Amino acid sequence: MLAKFFLPLALTLLLAACGGGGGSSSPAPSSSSTTSANLPSVSVVIAAATYAANSAELGGWTTLQQARVLCGFGALRQNVRLDAAAQAHARYLTSISLAAGSAILSHYETVNADPFFTGYAPADRAQRQGYGTQVAEILASTVWTYDVRSPPALPSLEQRGSASMLGLLNTVYHLMGAMFDGADVGFGADIQTASDGTNRRQEYRFGSLNGYQGESQRVKLGTGNLATYPCEGSSNIPSTFIPANESPNPFPALTSASQTMGPPIYLKVDAGQVLTLTSGSLSAGSVSVPTTMLTQANDPQRKLQANEVFLVPNSALSANTSYQINLSGSIDGKVFSRSFTMSTGQ
Repeated sequence: MLAKFFLPLALTLLLAACGGGGGSSSPAPSSSSTTSANLPSVSVVIAAATYAANSAELGGWTTLQQARVLCGFGALRQNVRLDAAAQAHARYLTSISLAAGSAILSHYETVNADPFFTGYAPADRAQRQGYGTQVAEILASTVWTYDVRSPPALPSLEQRGSASMLGLLNTVYHLMGAMFDGADVGFGADIQTASDGTNRRQEYRFGSLNGYQGESQRVKLGTGNLATYPCEGSSNIPSTFIPANESPNPFPALTSASQTMGPPIYLKVDAGQVLTLTSGSLSAGSVSVPTTMLTQANDPQRKLQANEVFLVPNSALSANTSYQINLSGSIDGKVFSRSFTMSTGQ
């Protein structure tokens, strides 16, 4: 029999809780130069981490750090309290999913009797581990089902972590969480397997918590500075974005997995400044791609703030293709222009 293989779906909601808190952060570790799987043509210096070799956490850490450093959002530092919170919640999600016998359950399921339950909201889970409440959480859910008599070639844990983070970056609200202001970050992943005769289901959950506990622990871009993701040098960017696979859906009219767009382009300045995008274009050679602008004014989920804008291609892009992006607008009334190239992957 043919194996059935289901690709990753990012199904969970970004939350950025308000309020301050106590706790402590781990110091920034030493730096090392690596090249991420999602940015193979560019080498940037990122911090070393204590995640196990070949782990999903290491894959996610490397991919996120590369993207943030390359695109000017600022490097993160590993925090063991956030690691513990992320790991506990990943284990909770696989636990309730297997217990319910369903492929994917929302991370809002509050089965308090579950021994792995550590809190309803991201802030609750962070506080449970001794961190503060200023956190943003992003999560990915993946299910592999297959016949044990013809098992597929499953990816390694590190590949899963890298792919999960790359998928989370190819969104709207989860991308906002990935580029959150906090300097601290923690990762957690869990895999659990259930068998029924010759059928096997492998439940995988991956998440990160980004946070800060005071203004000194926030990553600032600086007055008048703009960061974008993707940016100059970004490569292997997914060519397709499926709004229906993100919850909440940034384009609620698109309810089917067959209704696709291109990878969202995120623009951000520091909170307290007003970012206005007056024009944005995307093209491959002489072929222009129509786009939709998403701002605080027209965001259907009311998540975007005045310092954030998205430019989203109206259709999927071509694979393995270089695209030119041209942006112009203003930051607190001061005019800016930005042009860069990025390339898609398969």
